[in-house]
Amino acid sequence: AKSLVVDLVDADTMEENATTPVVVTSNSQTATLIRTLCQGSSSPPKWTLLRSNLLSQTHVYHPSTQTLELTGYLRGHPPLDIHQLIHVPTMGTFQLGSAVAHPSRNSSSGDIVLTADTERMPGLELFADPHSLDGEQNLIGFDDLDEEDEEEEVPMARPAGWSDYQASWLEGVDENDDAQTFCTQQSIDIDHGEYATSLNKKGKDADDANDDDLDNDFAQRAAHKASLQKSTTEELEFPDELELPPDVTASTRLARYRALKSFRKSAWDARENLPGEYGKLYHFASFKSTQRDVLRDSQDICGVADLARFERGWIAGPENTKSATDGDDMEDGSEEEDELEGCIASGTYVTITLISVSSTAYAAATTKFLTAVSLLPHEHKASVLHMNISPSNTSYTTSSLFSPLKSKTPLTLRCGWRTWTTKPIFSQLNLNCDKHKLEKFMGRQGFLALSAYGPVTYAPCPVMVFQPTPSTPVATDITLMDTASTPPNTSNNRELVAVGSMLGADADRIIIKRVILTGYPTRVHKRHATVKYMFYNPDDVKWFKPAGLSTKHGLQGHIIESVGVHGSMKCLFNAPVKQHDTVCLPLYKRVFPKFVDTSENGGSSGDDLVIL
Repeated sequence: AKSLVVDLVDADTMEENATTPVVVTSNSQTATLIRTLCQGSSSPPKWTLLRSNLLSQTHVYHPSTQTLELTGYLRGHPPLDIHQLIHVPTMGTFQLGSAVAHPSRNSSSGDIVLTADTERMPGLELFADPHSLDGEQNLIGFDDLDEEDEEEEVPMARPAGWSDYQASWLEGVDENDDAQTFCTQQSIDIDHGEYATSLNKKGKDADDANDDDLDNDFAQRAAHKASLQKSTTEELEFPDELELPPDVTASTRLARYRALKSFRKSAWDARENLPGEYGKLYHFASFKSTQRDVLRDSQDICGVADLARFERGWIAGPENTKSATDGDDMEDGSEEEDELEGCIASGTYVTITLISVSSTAYAAATTKFLTAVSLLPHEHKASVLHMNISPSNTSYTTSSLFSPLKSKTPLTLRCGWRTWTTKPIFSQLNLNCDKHKLEKFMGRQGFLALSAYGPVTYAPCPVMVFQPTPSTPVATDITLMDTASTPPNTSNNRELVAVGSMLGADADRIIIKRVILTGYPTRVHKRHATVKYMFYNPDDVKWFKPAGLSTKHGLQGHIIESVGVHGSMKCLFNAPVKQHDTVCLPLYKRVFPKFVDTSENGGSSGDDLVIL
């Protein structure tokens, strides 16, 4: 029978032009084959066994009380605890109000009703509430409250186009005549600083600019895709190299960067210069220890539930547990009752009631059969998640179909049962270093780490990464499918671009972006060299003088002094320099993922996560 099954599988996996049939010579072999296929059992994925889940056979929504009743069989290894949060895909996460266990599906007699204790219900808060006295990194939003209480001062009248500094000189005008009277006497147009503000208004910062502002015009999408492909080619040929124009001051442009003597050994404080959103994220002293403790407790409850069900026929709640006759057994039974309080055994036919389910959330249900899954402790807390991913087989099938996937591109992450949209960043997986180098683009092969804001999820858990496709139908030219510039959630069509698994949650993981300034030696004398075209200002040479230099041939050196007024400098190296060598100055800064503005997808602000 096994050989027949193997032949059958081989026949299914053959090429389309292969016509080798599977021959069954007798009725006994047919019966054996059918019996083998029927008796074979497939084990479910391990990550689905860690949490209780339910596929509803029927569900009823009550708009008046905003409750949702789901009825079906419990699956998964651990029992369902009524004090756990329940996540319903495409709807969100809710609290469990009550549950009814039905020992007999056809009869309501003997039903066991469990009601959740409101004091033991976990909260639905996704983000932490920072306190003003916890440290300067958590001072978020408190200064704005004081500014709102103050009355806004109306800028004084001044000639049109004058700045606040120029207008301050009007205080020297005769005290009997105010500025407006003075401007009227001089026949000068008057404003309150609006014209000067419009002239001095700066455009969007290049680092904060993203591709979301591009419209659906095919010509713009094609141009943007060509730009991304050019950037990817340059990144592969000259990794991390940055060429500054002569009119840009390097000390200003690279003010947030620093030099490191050794990328692997140099110290970097993980708690300095954190962005504002880090104040409302949850930090773990040791995520691996927390995950180990949570999973161990879950396994202990599973063992107690299996033993109680086998020995006493336990189904739900402590009152269903039969007491033992011996004293020791009674003590053990009381301990089991405490652990199994509010729990329902896996495989039981139950009806669970979710509370505070809005009509908008219920309308988001896209299927007739709803799935409900319980969340482990801390799994509804936002933190920085890290995932090990690789490009999927369906993405990048040809070089002309898809545009390169850049860091901080809006992507949709499917992590286990939950889905959300965010702007992740890619980095290398360094095993012997506490710092990880940023990858500007996701390569077409190999593994890399994806870091994003999201709800805490314990491993093992599969991850799928989707890229939203344009809402405008593409029928003329498939090469114009540039999805990086499309805002998230503009269409339900998504393209699978990467798959992987969960690594963990660690807000202190340091991801470093590297830029390299290059110069060329023009005059060489043994170990000394005059380097040009790295800087164009003597002040920049003095600013970066403490930083170390390196060359592409492996030499190490430092800056001695500036030469002239055009940014040339004298450098000293540890070995004789060759004329055709290239001098490099590597600089580093820490980068972080970003949130996506979810106000168009049901969120209340731009920094919220909508977990579906």
